[in-house]
Amino acid sequence: MKQKLLNGLPITLAAVILLCSSPGMAAKPQKAIEVGNGMPSGYHETLLFHGKKDSYNCIECDPLNPLEECNVVNIPEYGTAPITYVSGRKVNISALTVYDSCAGFADENDSAEIWLPYEADGYYIFARALGKPGKGDEERYIIFENESLEAYPLLSDVSSPDDVVLGLGMITQQGEFKMDASGSLYRFDGDSDKGKGKPQAKYLTNMFLWSGLVFHPELDVTGDGVVNESDVIAATCPYDTNQNGTIDPDEFLAWSVDTSGGVDITGDGNINSLDVIADTCPYDANQDGVISYDGNFDETTFPDNEFENWLADNTVNADGEILWQYYNEAWVFSIADLVYLNQVVTNNGIKNIQLRFYPVSTTEFVAPAE
Repeated sequence: MKQKLLNGLPITLAAVILLCSSPGMAAKPQKAIEVGNGMPSGYHETLLFHGKKDSYNCIECDPLNPLEECNVVNIPEYGTAPITYVSGRKVNISALTVYDSCAGFADENDSAEIWLPYEADGYYIFARALGKPGKGDEERYIIFENESLEAYPLLSDVSSPDDVVLGLGMITQQGEFKMDASGSLYRFDGDSDKGKGKPQAKYLTNMFLWSGLVFHPELDVTGDGVVNESDVIAATCPYDTNQNGTIDPDEFLAWSVDTSGGVDITGDGNINSLDVIADTCPYDANQDGVISYDGNFDETTFPDNEFENWLADNTVNADGEILWQYYNEAWVFSIADLVYLNQVVTNNGIKNIQLRFYPVSTTEFVAPAE
């Protein structure tokens, strides 16, 4: 559906879903009330996954056909399928819509896109599988794994993949989702009676809550797709003339000539590229030849290292654009104008999966205890 110019934040996070039954979509906003199967009632968007046999002749849903409700993704009953959730501050659609509704049948790139109406506060998300459990020792389960995150600025609103013209993407390598890989539930595991009773819905909201830094590409001075301590050297160290984030031999030689043979600034008994950084890079405050950065961002100690000191001095550019922002367990689609959350679905015998998205802003609901 899109040309992927930037892939950032590689992750592997899993949630395995239970088997159950399905109600329809409520007509208007109301309180969400938990019911016996763990799936609240109340206004929501609905997404369905249908597990199909290899011989299935998948026909794409047409979102432009008013007779069809395109909220279904067809995936192999046994196998994997790539899917992408799409939303963001400039995504302007009225209802959850699936584009390329057949995923995983042609090849590993046979992906579906699920477009969500933008909600600044996000959604409460529940999922459950519909139908009967496996027979005998057969395990039936489904796994959703987050694989990568892409974020982009846009000049105008978009309402379908056809409207998207991607420029240079934002950079989101530093970050993590709230849910880790421990969320695994089976309808029937073959070794016990676990899962034979009436199943409960799975709370998936945490798979969409993200913490991390989002950088404007302008801060990627080295052009390597990552914003880190190398960019501080490239942007501020006068002897890094090619701005690659390191002091190359010719740059070290130039410094040596200018300092009449060089000086052991770091005090380690050697004269090398670290001394060039210690001597000439303004953000190496302790002159150890290293721009300190632990790979994370902690608001409680900011600015506590040299990389973050550089960020603090570069919050906006000459045009007034914000150059970086930290998010703490934020709804992932609130971090940019257009966000793609790429997942892989692994299905083992589940025929029908239902996901419900309840808008946080209009839903009175207490999330389950973690």
